[in-house]
Amino acid sequence: MSQILLLVEQKENRRLLLEWLAVNYVVLLPTSTNEIDDLSQFNQPFGMGIIDGLALKRHWQWVAEKKQAEHPVTLPFLLITSRSDVGMATQFLWQTVDDLILAPIEKIELQARVEILLRSRQLSLTLKLSHDQLDRSLQTAQELNESKTSLLYMISHDVRNPLNFIIGTTQLLSKYKLKLTEDKKQELIDKTQAAAKGIDLLLDDVLLINRVESGKVAFCIIPLDLGSFCNQIVEEFQNSQKLKPENSQVALIFVNHSPSATACLEASLLRRILINLVSNAIKYSLPNTQVTLELKVTETEVVFSVEDAGIGIPAEDQKRLFEFFYRAKNVTRIPGTGLGLSIVKKCVDLHGGDITFTSTEGVGSKFTVTLPIAEVSSDRVSPATH
Repeated sequence: MSQILLLVEQKENRRLLLEWLAVNYVVLLPTSTNEIDDLSQFNQPFGMGIIDGLALKRHWQWVAEKKQAEHPVTLPFLLITSRSDVGMATQFLWQTVDDLILAPIEKIELQARVEILLRSRQLSLTLKLSHDQLDRSLQTAQELNESKTSLLYMISHDVRNPLNFIIGTTQLLSKYKLKLTEDKKQELIDKTQAAAKGIDLLLDDVLLINRVESGKVAFCIIPLDLGSFCNQIVEEFQNSQKLKPENSQVALIFVNHSPSATACLEASLLRRILINLVSNAIKYSLPNTQVTLELKVTETEVVFSVEDAGIGIPAEDQKRLFEFFYRAKNVTRIPGTGLGLSIVKKCVDLHGGDITFTSTEGVGSKFTVTLPIAEVSSDRVSPATH
């Protein structure tokens, strides 16, 4: 029910109004002499006020402040006055009063004016809500546009470098193929394939983001030999390390505490999790240090951890680490998109799992992913790429 504040000092009018209004509304009356004299102590919410000339003279400033505090939502006040007093109330009329009714009061007229004023308040509340929703939509659209701009910039930047390398390498092979040794040719081919794979992974990440945001990610649970699964990923990274100069290589070690473990997980998403974590650990590690991938399996969950002795994450950056495109301030010129950890977080969330980390700047980081072991059901099993 709507709440109406009654500020009427003429006793008979106050009694009559209270009797009429109480049937359909909650009527609020100042209950003490202090409240009547000083309305600043009155703080109950209400949808409109009814006031007479005497009360308006005393409290017009409070009424004006109350209406201003509600702006842009309308807080209507109805003035009860006699025809002879209309002129006296004019000085306050346009500041504080939205409508007036002349005494003696007719019940039907009062009900009509009250309903119209309450309707005007409800309309202003609806408009305010619509305006706020529009503001939020515009803000979301702006953020989306900024994200798309960042994404396009990131793609153009991160695709151009390996693409230029591929173009340069193929030109080199074409021009000097007769002069290059077989070992050198194979080295260039391996590096070209690695660059092409980097582009492919980047585009896969972008497509995954789009699928996650639109709720169209396929989730195919299959039993996985976790030891073999991790070994395959480790072998890929170890082979890529061989393409780097010896003085810039990072050792990747796999520690398996559950050698014969099999668990039902989503293979393609798990691969994204491990590849991004290991890739980040190697990327931000110093040369000739070690990255450790560790696997533990219990009856109900699988725990993966990736630990490095790299540059670490500044404390002030840690709370934003899983945001799209966010990169810590200490990455300097180390290339990256700011997508890896946000994708990891999405993939972990899709599994209903958890990701935590500890990190000290200049010392290193350790990320731990805990995934519940799923049960295979016919509607969730289909071939997965891994």
